[in-house]
Amino acid sequence: MGVLFFVYPSLVIGLWPWTVKALAVRFIGAIFLAIAFGCWSALRAKIWQRAKILVLVGGTFFGITSIVSIVLAISQGGGYVISTWTGYFLVASMGNFYLLNRHGWPRKPQDRLGSVRPWKTARWFFRIQTVIVGIFGIMMLLLPDLAQHEFWPWHVFTPTLQMFAGLFLATCLATAWASLQTDIGRIRVLLPLDVIFPSLALLAVGIHWDVISTESPSAPVTGVWVFIYAFVAVGSAYLYFSSRKTRVM
Repeated sequence: MGVLFFVYPSLVIGLWPWTVKALAVRFIGAIFLAIAFGCWSALRAKIWQRAKILVLVGGTFFGITSIVSIVLAISQGGGYVISTWTGYFLVASMGNFYLLNRHGWPRKPQDRLGSVRPWKTARWFFRIQTVIVGIFGIMMLLLPDLAQHEFWPWHVFTPTLQMFAGLFLATCLATAWASLQTDIGRIRVLLPLDVIFPSLALLAVGIHWDVISTESPSAPVTGVWVFIYAFVAVGSAYLYFSSRKTRVM
């Protein structure tokens, strides 16, 4: 689904439950592909205490998106398309939270992994990212009109902006958690998702640069967003490949 949305947005634009442009469809495709890589990373982790953060990310993102979709469905009187997508978002969210409830969040004695010295580079990188995505995510979710007019680089429908806010807030939880970890395996499991979305988002922006240059509130706004996505993509890729030099037990 992520590949279809990102590569062929014109084919699926009419299947989305609210009005979207091709650029937004590619962003949604980037989100789905990032989630796919997150699932792959969680499976490779093998240890629940390393994989659990990705389950929380998925549950939070799909949970917020399902609420946005439900509110829109009520305001529009429902419909087959929006009901189908809402059902998907709800099932995905409940499935993730079911796993969290079944396997638990707290570490048990047998779950404790060996600690090493804190990875300062990763800690500061995740702290910075947590602040950025947290502030923007809250504003995009609760004050979408302000976000749209002041700092989002192109025109989108309010539910789209709130869906992106769901991703930002889910990422905020993950990076805040990662900034507290000393086990490199717990940090590394998050990085594929953190690389894929901003990288594909930048590619989508490059493809639709005409939209950005026309609809962005200002050049500085565009520059800030390009810098943020590049910072996250490059920083996460650096941490991922640096972590490979250290053996993860």
